[in-house]
Amino acid sequence: MSRCYYLDYISNSYWGTSSDKYICKLCGKEFYADDPQIKYTCNSTYSDEYQKCPVYKDRR
Repeated sequence: MSRCYYLDYISNSYWGTSSDKYICKLCGKEFYADDPQIKYTCNSTYSDEYQKCPVYKDRR
C-alpha cells in the first residue's frame, strides 16, 4: 500500500470507523475514511498515486 506522507489519520470513535477522518497536512482538507480520494489517491493499494496529486506536486 502506498500512502502519502502528508496524510494524518484521526480516530474519533471507540467502536467502528464511521466518524474517523484523514487530514492532509499540506492543504488542511479533511476527508472521511471512506472518501474515494483517500482510497484511490492518498492511500492507494497500488502504485504511488499520491504523487499525481496537484497539492503534493506543488509542495515546497
